[in-house]
Amino acid sequence: MTHGTLGAMLLRDLILGQPNPWADLYDPGRVTLKPEALKEFARENAMVAADYTDLITGSDVASADDIKPGSGAVLRHGLLTKIATYRDPQGQLHECSAICPHIGCVVHWNDLETSWDCPCHGSRFDAYGHLLAGPANSDLAPK
Repeated sequence: MTHGTLGAMLLRDLILGQPNPWADLYDPGRVTLKPEALKEFARENAMVAADYTDLITGSDVASADDIKPGSGAVLRHGLLTKIATYRDPQGQLHECSAICPHIGCVVHWNDLETSWDCPCHGSRFDAYGHLLAGPANSDLAPK
């Protein structure tokens, strides 16, 4: 809401040719090549690259037999498939894709919340892969 109001004020002043103290900050052509900004940019992009390395790593556990009731783990099936595997308290296994539908990061099991959490943008899914919170807008794909 704040940026909507500020945007309207900036447009009004641009149309009327009046100066606005926020114009430089919100100028889409601004360049911020300060050393601090470049370091932050590099750090953030390195973190994104690290999140995608989960696509090529192995399983969290040796096999589904190692998953305790009420817990979950990501298992690798073949070269490119990651499966989010949950063992319910009765011992039944439930599987769905471990790839977040938002931008494709591999979800991680959260023991405390008994949920699948995406490290890239924070989407959360229940133990069965149903969406709890976005930015993803759909469940984890069925296996």
